[in-house]
Amino acid sequence: MSAAFFDVDETLITVKSMFAFLRHWLAEHGDDGTEYARVTDEIKERAAAGVPREEINRHYYRVYQGVRHTELVESGQRWFDAFAAGGAAFYLDTLDALRAHRASGVRTVLLSGSFAPAIAPVAAAVGADHVIATEPVLDANGVLTGEVRRPMIGDAKGEAVVAFLREHGISPDNTWGYGDHGTDLPFLWIVAHPFHRGDDPHLVAAATPAWRRLGDRIGSADGTELSDDRKVVSAW
Repeated sequence: MSAAFFDVDETLITVKSMFAFLRHWLAEHGDDGTEYARVTDEIKERAAAGVPREEINRHYYRVYQGVRHTELVESGQRWFDAFAAGGAAFYLDTLDALRAHRASGVRTVLLSGSFAPAIAPVAAAVGADHVIATEPVLDANGVLTGEVRRPMIGDAKGEAVVAFLREHGISPDNTWGYGDHGTDLPFLWIVAHPFHRGDDPHLVAAATPAWRRLGDRIGSADGTELSDDRKVVSAW
């Protein structure tokens, strides 16, 4: 038995899903961009001040305090449908790798600091077997409290991979990993075959010559590559 683990944002898909979804969610509730700018500016300020990404992740989810989880799930599907329709949703080298793993019987796992309302539609589109993501805390009525169980970032990703391998009886020798950021290193160091894309300096500095680099081709879920020179800009 074997498994392949994929970071999602800017590794498999071409945007940061948390922020792309946030823009969509706020717009559906009448925001003209003002509230989105306020929230993201606050997050950028925290990041610039050196606040750990795990704490920034927790701060992000407080935006949804008081919202019913089912509403977020429905909105997440609408967001992804619109995003995917643009034809530039996926990094094709990563998508091709995921589908090659599936065809070979390898379990495919999406691993993300984002949450299920944004990630589940991605998993469905690519046929991933499992999703491990940040879990918001819900009250007895299925409403978000604004807190999360644990941000699925950094060390949490590494620990989640170890737990998954143990639960499914998979040897680390039979694993692959795909990431784009230094916070993916805790799980990339565990897998036998790490891959990376992008230019994050922490990840690039840690990568050894044995780590394979993925390209930047972008396209749709069916594998159609863009034929023009459009550039992908991360959604903030």
